[in-house]
Amino acid sequence: MSRRVVITGLGCVTPLGSVEETWSRLTAGESGTGPLTVFDAAPYHSRVAGEVRNFDPTAYLEQRQVTALPRQAQFALVAAQDALRDAGIGALSDPERTGIFLGTSIGPLATTTVQQSIFTEKGITRVHPMGPAHNYPGVAGSEVAIHTGVTGPVMTVSTACTSGADAIGLGLLHIRAGIVDLAVVGASEAPLFPLLFAAFDRLGLMSRWRGDPRQACRPFAADRLGIVLSEGAAMCVLEAEDAARRRNAPILAELAGFGATCDAHHQLHQLPSGAEAVRAMRLALCDAQIGPSEIDYISAHGTGTPANDPIETAAVKQVLGERAYAVPMSSIKSMTGHLMGACGPLELIASVKALREGVLPPTINLDVADPTCDLDYVPNRAREARVRSVMSNTFGFGSRNASIVLRAPA
Repeated sequence: MSRRVVITGLGCVTPLGSVEETWSRLTAGESGTGPLTVFDAAPYHSRVAGEVRNFDPTAYLEQRQVTALPRQAQFALVAAQDALRDAGIGALSDPERTGIFLGTSIGPLATTTVQQSIFTEKGITRVHPMGPAHNYPGVAGSEVAIHTGVTGPVMTVSTACTSGADAIGLGLLHIRAGIVDLAVVGASEAPLFPLLFAAFDRLGLMSRWRGDPRQACRPFAADRLGIVLSEGAAMCVLEAEDAARRRNAPILAELAGFGATCDAHHQLHQLPSGAEAVRAMRLALCDAQIGPSEIDYISAHGTGTPANDPIETAAVKQVLGERAYAVPMSSIKSMTGHLMGACGPLELIASVKALREGVLPPTINLDVADPTCDLDYVPNRAREARVRSVMSNTFGFGSRNASIVLRAPA
C-alpha cells in the first residue's frame, strides 16, 4: 500500500503578496491586476497585467546572487524558502531523501531575450558568461537545491499552464513510491517582457478591457475578454504522512489524488467536448479513492477566455452530474491573473486555505454570467462553507489537463 502524502508548508510570491496576504486579499475579493508598467504598454491591445510589485529578493539572497539570477528563479527561491519555513524546516534532516519538483512554462526566457539583445547590440564580450547556467528551464530547481542542500532528485516539468500541477503530481508519486520522504513542489514564472507579451497580444488571448484594470479578468462572465498575464511563484512542501507525524509537522491537508491527460487536439485550444478534462478529473477522484459526491468545492482553471470557460463548465457537469449545480466552484484568476505554469500550485494553496478555514474565495467581476456557464461560481463575495474535499483543475496549451484532489487531514 502506498504511503499517504500530506501538505505541511506553503509559500508564494504573487501580485497579491505572500501566502497570508494573498489569502486575505482573495477572501476580501481584491484584485492584484493593474496597468502594465514594467515596459511601455502603448503599442499593445492589452495593457493590463498582474505584476509583483515591491519585490525585494535581497531579504533572502545576497545582492550578487540577485544580480546574476533570472527573476523567475528569484521568485522560486523566495517561495520555496517560505514554504520550508512554514513547514517548520530549517536545515534538512535528510537531504538525500528530499526531492525538488518544479514546473515552468517559459523558464528564464525573459533573461534569454535580454542577453540576445546585448549580444546583437554590443557583441560577444558583453554576453554574461553564466548564460548557460542561468538561461535554461531547470535553473530555478537547481538554485533551490543549492540553497537548501537537497541531494535527492531535482526535476523540472514544462507542460505549459499545467507545469506546476504536473510537478505536484510528480512529487506525490515519488513520495508514494518511497523514493523520497519530503518534496518541495510548485512552479515559478516571469512572463512580463515585451516579446512574450507581444505574442500573446497577437494571439488575441489577453483581455483588452478598457475600464478599471482590476476588472479585466472576468471568468464565466458574459462579457469576458480573455486572460490577464501575471508573474510569481507558488510552492508547497509535501511529506509522507508517517514522516510528518514523526517530526510533529503541521499537517495542513492530505494530497489525495492526481490525474493528468492530453487532448491530443491542438497547440492552443482545448478539445471542445472536454472529454480528456473529464478523464483527468475522474482519474484524480479514482486515485483519491473518493466519489464525485464527496467533492465540496472546485477550484476552477477559469481563465476568462471565451472558449475555455464553457468547456470547463460542461466537463464538471459530466463528472458531477446533477450535483454539479450544488457544488461551489470559483476562479481566483479573477484576482490574481494567470500565472501560467504557476497557476496550479497557487490555486492549490488557495484550496488548502479554503479547506482549513471553511471560506471559499470568490470569482469577482461576475455580474452577468454567460448562459452556458450556469454553475455556482461563488460570485463576487467569499462564502463560508464546510469543506472536507476539494478538486483543483488546471488546463494548458498543448491540450494538457491536470486535476488534483485534496482532503482534510485525518
